[in-house]
Amino acid sequence: MNTETLLAQRAAEILKEHFGEDKGAILMEFIVAQKPEDLARREDLKHTEMRLQVEMERIRADLTERIEQVRADLTERIEQVRADLTERIEQVRADLLERIGQVRAELMREIEQVRLEIEQVRAGLLREIEQVRLEIEQVRAGLLREIEQMRAETRVEMERLRKEMADTRASMVRWAFVFWATQLATLALLLFQWLRAFR
Repeated sequence: MNTETLLAQRAAEILKEHFGEDKGAILMEFIVAQKPEDLARREDLKHTEMRLQVEMERIRADLTERIEQVRADLTERIEQVRADLTERIEQVRADLLERIGQVRAELMREIEQVRLEIEQVRAGLLREIEQVRLEIEQVRAGLLREIEQMRAETRVEMERLRKEMADTRASMVRWAFVFWATQLATLALLLFQWLRAFR
């Protein structure tokens, strides 16, 4: 309460004490009715201000309540969105793990298939290498046989040539002896003729 209201209440109490309840109330109404116009307007403004303050308090309370309600709604909505996001993330994680498992299984199958193909190719290469080795051994054995045959033929030919050379040497010695004997006879004949001519 303001000062003027307190003064008015105090004046009403004093009037009631001196003149009684009824007369004090009548005098108080008379005094209030005799108040200047500015004072009445001022009191109306004060009452209006008080009503405005009350209304502002009510509006402030309503706003506070609505803000709290909006905050609670936003908090609930955020929690709901967070829960939805968590659920979606878990679902995506589960899908990713499942997909990774499928891809890993497919990769393992493909790796196993490639390993089997490599084993098959390796086995084929080993067979080919073994076949080539056998062919090389056959060719080597054939070459060794041919070399032995050529060596034997060469040995026979060498023996034949050695025999022919021995025969040729004997023939040459024989012919050389004949030639030497012929020359010796010719010289003896010439010497005999020369000596005969000097007698």
